[in-house]
Amino acid sequence: NKDYPNDYALNYFGKKITFGRLFELIDEAARAFCAIGVQPEDIVSVVTVSNIQSVICFYALNKIGAVSNYLNVLAEKDELENYFNEASSKIVVTLDLFADKVVNASEKTGVEKVIVFSLDYGMPYMTKIGYRIKKGKVQTSWKNNRKVLLWHDFLKKSEGQGEINYKKNPHKMCFLAHTGGTTGEPKAVMINDCAMNAAAAQYVNCYSVNRCEIFLNLMIPFVVYGILANVHIPLCLGLEDVVIPKYDNTKWGEYIKKYSPNHILAVPSYIVHIIEDKEVCKLDLSKIISIGVGGDGLTKEIETEINSFFEKNNSLAKAMPGYGLTETCATATGCFSKKTKTGSIGIPLPKHNIMIYNNDKKIELTYGEIGEICLQGPTRMIGYLNNERATKELFRIHEDDSEWLHTGDLGYIDEDGFLFLVGRIKRIILTTKNGVAYKVYPSIPENILGKHDAILQSCIVGTTDNGNQVLKAYIVLEETKRNNVAKIEQELIQLCVQKLPEYSRPAFYEFCDSLPLTPAGKVDYRKLEEIANEKE
Repeated sequence: NKDYPNDYALNYFGKKITFGRLFELIDEAARAFCAIGVQPEDIVSVVTVSNIQSVICFYALNKIGAVSNYLNVLAEKDELENYFNEASSKIVVTLDLFADKVVNASEKTGVEKVIVFSLDYGMPYMTKIGYRIKKGKVQTSWKNNRKVLLWHDFLKKSEGQGEINYKKNPHKMCFLAHTGGTTGEPKAVMINDCAMNAAAAQYVNCYSVNRCEIFLNLMIPFVVYGILANVHIPLCLGLEDVVIPKYDNTKWGEYIKKYSPNHILAVPSYIVHIIEDKEVCKLDLSKIISIGVGGDGLTKEIETEINSFFEKNNSLAKAMPGYGLTETCATATGCFSKKTKTGSIGIPLPKHNIMIYNNDKKIELTYGEIGEICLQGPTRMIGYLNNERATKELFRIHEDDSEWLHTGDLGYIDEDGFLFLVGRIKRIILTTKNGVAYKVYPSIPENILGKHDAILQSCIVGTTDNGNQVLKAYIVLEETKRNNVAKIEQELIQLCVQKLPEYSRPAFYEFCDSLPLTPAGKVDYRKLEEIANEKE
């Protein structure tokens, strides 16, 4: 974007920042980080939702060879303490809303400075006033802590500092992402510039977009999907990135009317609320060109409903599912323009290879056969921080000496090269009946339930009933169908009787207004498992 300094890079509550100005802000912060002693390869922890600083810090730290360690804002004090110690962070940057617990968490760590900023930085004047009134009084005892450095005082440190001339090694770690991984154990994923830019380059060369089109960024920055797919890639495409600090599923009408986005990329649990929003139903959506959807939890039925909804509202956009892991920079496959297939999570990006593998027979499977999805590609992580064992388990050498990333996901490829996700190898529920155990992949009954036209979302978990392990279905109905729960429950029971063996049918149904989500916007099935198994 160096040749387009006057094009808009960011839009924050209607106030726009050009690429030229963004570069100046990044350089200023980079000099300030150097002034307070941040060195190449230092890991700086950042605790924030999406805002101007989340973008500035990402690029400023990268420019001086430091590592960004974006952390879940919902993490408790003890979790943050562990994160700071794991990364040996000396510097932490945080939003003031989380400053109290961040400062407290830093006390038993090597953290020397906590840089604190406010969400109103960069807001239009009247929006800033309204935000401050609504925010009211917050805990500010952290201001008296010797470690605290307010953002405006931090930026003053840049004065008198020379230009940044650091020459980076793009193979070194630049970003530390956190994931449950394929085993459910928390792990820190080391990602370098090569992987980040390989993801961006593939999209830049595959997607036909026009500079200055508007991209709606709804995702949190502390997952790689948020910082890469919703910040780095749109900016590399020359798009105007609309930064939304906190997604609200009731505000789709406001988002679309205020910002007129051309491109939307989010997880299915966000996108499904568009078709439920009564205000959006009244709008002309012809300006929306693309709707990217993370592949997790998107059923054929919901995908079809999304496509039909946009067509009725004058948009040519179709849901474009994609697939990837944190370990592959959240991207490996995607749908391209009109090259989509309902139910599929796309085709491999140009520099990626995908294999469907039978782990028992140690052979590659052919078209239509279900096995583990294995990946090769330039977006792969360096490895897990301080966890060589888990890294070796993820990357395996096959009998032909080729190395593949084993995703832990089940899927198949059709003869057109489209990948279909079936479920997770590790997410298995053992049901029992009359002393016999049966293995159930929850995605199978979830997909059957999704065939009912009243279902918006579903999640299957295991629970107990009279000593047997059984299935429980948590169901979210479309809003217009919620006054007919008893009838729908009977229809779902009958549907499962027709389509599923007895051991994989839900024994219980619970209807909810919404399902709990992880910070990454995926359905939090572990939370539902806890709820289902709470003792009265």
